[in-house]
Amino acid sequence: MSPERDANDARWLLEHPLLVRTLDELEQSAINQAVNAPYDDHEKRQASCADIRSIRALRSKLTVLAESTAKPARRGSVA
Repeated sequence: MSPERDANDARWLLEHPLLVRTLDELEQSAINQAVNAPYDDHEKRQASCADIRSIRALRSKLTVLAESTAKPARRGSVA
């Protein structure tokens, strides 16, 4: 796939209402689980936080792809 097509696909996914709503619900559920985990259940809290980080990482990756362009970075002389 071309970088331009990847950027277009990423933008489409970031704007798709079903995906946005699903990721929002998953993230909110994981936040609630982490907040409401019993005081001594560190494993449950860690697992919920890992879910939150994964969802946010996916969104970040899609955002980076959506903002990328097909142009290579300019490399000029340093002097």
